[in-house]
Amino acid sequence: MLDGLLIVLSIVGLLAVIGGSWSDYNVYGAEVIPLIIAYAVMYAIVLVIALVKQLGYTVRAIVLLGIVVVLGAFVLVSDGLLGSRRLICMEGVVLTAALFRVRGGIVALAISLAGFSIVGWLYIQGILVSSPARITVLDTLPSWIGAVTIYACMTCLAAVPFMYLLNRLSTLASGAIADAARAEANARLAEERAAELERQTTRLHETENMLRNLVYTLETPTVPLASGVLLAPIVGQLDSRRAEALVHRLLTVASAERTRLMVIDIAGVPTFDTQVAQSLLRAAQALEVIGCRVALTGISPTTAQTITALGIRMDNIMIARSPQDILAQR
Repeated sequence: MLDGLLIVLSIVGLLAVIGGSWSDYNVYGAEVIPLIIAYAVMYAIVLVIALVKQLGYTVRAIVLLGIVVVLGAFVLVSDGLLGSRRLICMEGVVLTAALFRVRGGIVALAISLAGFSIVGWLYIQGILVSSPARITVLDTLPSWIGAVTIYACMTCLAAVPFMYLLNRLSTLASGAIADAARAEANARLAEERAAELERQTTRLHETENMLRNLVYTLETPTVPLASGVLLAPIVGQLDSRRAEALVHRLLTVASAERTRLMVIDIAGVPTFDTQVAQSLLRAAQALEVIGCRVALTGISPTTAQTITALGIRMDNIMIARSPQDILAQR
């Protein structure tokens, strides 16, 4: 609020100094040059405190109020408490209340009333005399009491609604700041939760991959039977996905273990059809390419009949009843 007020005063004050100085000079001539200089100095001070924010809030506010007090005192001493002249004093009280809250406004009102009492006493005693050409002067005690009473009432009527409005705006601003802080906190919380969810998702993907690898390993385990001989028991139905995984698994293990003979036991395969046979033949051919022979064990009578009925030839595959027979044949 102070920054906005100083910016407005800087703009309006420049126009007022130029226009007022020109007007006063045309009316009063060289007599008002000292007054014009004083106005220019005050405007320069306002401009400085408007631009130099490093001075701090309190210093800038006190300097601004000091300028208003000087103007009010000058008008009060020169012209008395009449007409629009009292508006400068009223503005000083309202501005103090705006900058320093209710206590500041009460102190400013008390100081202004004390100043009016002193200046009024000086006018009544004839010590201060205003130029009759400018304004009618109050020179009696009842007139000054009436003027001060009117001033106090007008100041209260102006300050109370203004302070109410200012408090409401402050409350709304505080609420907006609190809402913004809560929104920022919620945004940070949402970001943290999103990051945590992302980490959990990553961990789930890693766990899923680990489980897949485990299942893949358990689907086709390999057991060493002798030096260079591995047993690969197959349990469950062989579909296209599992058949492809079987070939890849056996090739990987045979290459890594430098296996010379891979014994594939199909005793746990419930049904033997063309697809199963083709998968086994493909695995055998692939293993032979890397120098590993293939032996097939665990053939049940039903499976033997199926192989014969389908006309499947297994010329390149050793056949035995059990893995022990394969080892005995070696």
